[in-house]
Amino acid sequence: MMDNFERREIERMYRDGYGPTAISYELGISINTIKSYIRRHPSMKKASRCLYCGKVISQTKGRKVKKFCSDRCRSAYWNYKYRKGGNPVGKGRPQV
Repeated sequence: MMDNFERREIERMYRDGYGPTAISYELGISINTIKSYIRRHPSMKKASRCLYCGKVISQTKGRKVKKFCSDRCRSAYWNYKYRKGGNPVGKGRPQV
């Protein structure tokens, strides 16, 4: 059984972009426990985040899914990716 601290940590790490595998490794809890907790709590839906800076993006229902929060982030992402090679590491993207 999980205590309140573990529940809050799961929610925080999941919202910060960590996947179930990384969360289970960090907290020492079974990956299946993490997955079932996330599945049973619909309020923990993963928010869309900008691929470059990591800001939360509000999506409009019935529209194409946004990947970037602004034109500036979109340009910076693609310039870095194709001109300099590799993937940019945005501010909000955790490294696992």
